Amino acid sequence: MSSPLLDLRYAVRSLTKNRGFTVVALATLALGIGANTAIFSVVNAVLVRPLPYPDSERLVRVYSLEEGDLWTASPADYTDWRSDNRSFVEMGAFYQDSYAMGGEQGAQLVPTGVVTSSLFTTLGASPLLGRAFGPEDEMVGQDHVVILSQALWERGFASHRDVLGTSVMLEGEPYDIIGVMPESFIQPLFEADQWVPLAFDEEDLTTQRGAHYLTVLARLKPELTIEAASSDIEAIAARLEEEYPDSNLGWSATVRSLREATVGDVRPAFLILLGAVGLVLLIACANVANLSLARALGRERELAIRMALGGSRLRVFRGLLTESVVLGVGGGIIGLLVATWGTSFLVALAPTNIPRLGDVSFDATVLGFAFLVSVLAGLLFGIIPAFRASLDVDISLQLKAGGRGLAGDLSGARTRNALVVAEIGLAVMLVVGSGLLIRSFLQTQSVDPGFNAEGVHTFRLSPPRARYPEPEDVERFYADLLTEVRALPGVTRVGAIFGLPMSRFGYGISVESIDGRDLDTEESHRLSVQVRVVTPDFLETIEAPILRGRGITEADRFGAPMVVVVSESAARLLWPDQDPVGRTFEIGTSLGIRRGVRIGGEVIGVVRDIKGQGLDADARPKIYASHAQFPTRYMGIAVRSQGDPAATIEPIRRWLTARDPELPMFEVASMGELVSSSIGQRRFYMLLLTAFALTALALATVGVYGVMSYSVARRTNEFGIRMALGASPEELLSFVLRRGFMLALAGVGIGVIASLASTRLLANLLYGVRAVDPATFLAVAALLTGVAVLACFIPARRATRIDPLVALKHE
Repeated sequence: MSSPLLDLRYAVRSLTKNRGFTVVALATLALGIGANTAIFSVVNAVLVRPLPYPDSERLVRVYSLEEGDLWTASPADYTDWRSDNRSFVEMGAFYQDSYAMGGEQGAQLVPTGVVTSSLFTTLGASPLLGRAFGPEDEMVGQDHVVILSQALWERGFASHRDVLGTSVMLEGEPYDIIGVMPESFIQPLFEADQWVPLAFDEEDLTTQRGAHYLTVLARLKPELTIEAASSDIEAIAARLEEEYPDSNLGWSATVRSLREATVGDVRPAFLILLGAVGLVLLIACANVANLSLARALGRERELAIRMALGGSRLRVFRGLLTESVVLGVGGGIIGLLVATWGTSFLVALAPTNIPRLGDVSFDATVLGFAFLVSVLAGLLFGIIPAFRASLDVDISLQLKAGGRGLAGDLSGARTRNALVVAEIGLAVMLVVGSGLLIRSFLQTQSVDPGFNAEGVHTFRLSPPRARYPEPEDVERFYADLLTEVRALPGVTRVGAIFGLPMSRFGYGISVESIDGRDLDTEESHRLSVQVRVVTPDFLETIEAPILRGRGITEADRFGAPMVVVVSESAARLLWPDQDPVGRTFEIGTSLGIRRGVRIGGEVIGVVRDIKGQGLDADARPKIYASHAQFPTRYMGIAVRSQGDPAATIEPIRRWLTARDPELPMFEVASMGELVSSSIGQRRFYMLLLTAFALTALALATVGVYGVMSYSVARRTNEFGIRMALGASPEELLSFVLRRGFMLALAGVGIGVIASLASTRLLANLLYGVRAVDPATFLAVAALLTGVAVLACFIPARRATRIDPLVALKHE
């Protein structure tokens, strides 16, 4: 039998005999390798795996660019980019919407992608059934066709292939089903279950050049770089800026890879998490290395006999290293089970706005990573013990006395101490990072959103155009709804808004005139505000205080003077150091379904700034117009009630079903859930890093305890002599604790120094806390030092209970 196989057999037999050591080592390694594999499986799906489109590395996203900020595109800019560029094979565009789909079980709201026909060819996507959209489907009046996702086809149409050519009711109008797209087409771009054609009308391409809402994708020509394409699109944007200064002044354009555009904002956080879980594995390896060193000391006579019988030091080294690799691979196999559970937990814990989580799986890349980490871990924790054991064994001394040379013992002790110091230092880095994220999260939670979310439930509605064609129809529907809800038991307030707070809704437009003075293009472009439309009582429902003047009332109807309420920041932007109440202004667009009536009028009140994009984002300047004057279909309803606010939802749902069976209620949530979800990513990163930090802390504590226990056991004879010569138990206790304290102090010092550099990587994940926060650093240093000293206490107490007579006979 060849030497490697003999080494393998011997390693398995040796580990089987030492079951206690093997179980502890396997459990420690399984935890570290499993956590790394779980995180890598997510990183692989989100960051590494190619997008599910042919030649996906040539796919890019084209952005409008304003003062360094990336924006979606306007229809007019998109059509000019598409016709004038020299860099792309094809270009397509889409935006996300939701359409009410009628059916036998009532209406349901279906996430819908509104797309150009060229988007399919840009992505290189082909239908699973039927055909994709063609240019003829983009013509107004011929655009009532729909393509289903595979999931909707299977769920809603029982996978019947004869669904092609049939009709389905969308928004109260018939749409012909012409195709089914495969599941891979959805990820990672669309939150959609169906697609309808994007048909531009004349207004879209002329008067709405400043309306940015299109996501634009393109496919690079072969051998062309992203930098060259970006220069090309910038030149087109510069020409458009000259031709259309009213809408395009200050706007440029740029190109990013589609992969970067899809996952760019989560990449840094996931790489930090991968690095953090790597530190956990290093700590686990250091722990197992210490165990292996201690075990090797107990095998000195065995190893000496093997060498005396002709085994070389290299052969002994190779055999011990083989044991470590077997342990590493065994830990990796168990770690895969841990990773399976951990990955499911991660996906369930993660917020919904992290892209490509649906692609997480244990593919060949993940399995290869797990195997590689297992082998490397075995080599990492095994090489030092194997080297020490094969080098330090004094054959003649072991065969004569069965003892160990002092030099080897001291050398091994120094190695074990160094490993413990490294463990503590790595643990400090993780706990400091976790502490910073916890403090940042608490700071975020303490932010005042500008309203009171307690006791408020929300849902959204969008009356279909076919059954509510006129502004008066929409206004009457919402007035009837609010009257009905107001009469429900327990309801104290109810109101509706176009763009609920904390929903990351954004609809902004430039101001065109202030107090009757038309603004020049540059000033108008600078004075941009977010637009919201509210019913009477909405601001009162969420208890957003009116600071000056009054809010929107029933008297502010169409035909009455146009009025608006402005936020604090909008007041400062438009009328710095002045009272805005009584002033007038007008923005550059109409809104809702009453075309031609521009938003603006007299300012009747100032409301506190309300967070719209999240607790960790600045409140943008907003104006609030009356829904009766600017009726919009898509509205969020807020209901404040006593007791359980969710109890009011079912009566409202029943009323809606009776009023209009094909009008679905969707996105039902408490206002508190909206607030909480706005910081979902922060919570996710904080919880994961805290879990890693606690694991690291536990492993480091076990490491300190193990080293000190072993040290006490090896020095039993010395402690017996000390006690025989008059040393008190308190002196021995102090002696052992002092050694542990010095190890802890060294590890904490190294960890703090390393953290001063590493925490800067967290800067973009922090809110209201500096990356080098003295309070966090001091608290962590005190915590790790205290934990390490406590880990030394049990071995120290054991040293004080040594019987001198027994100890003197120990050798």
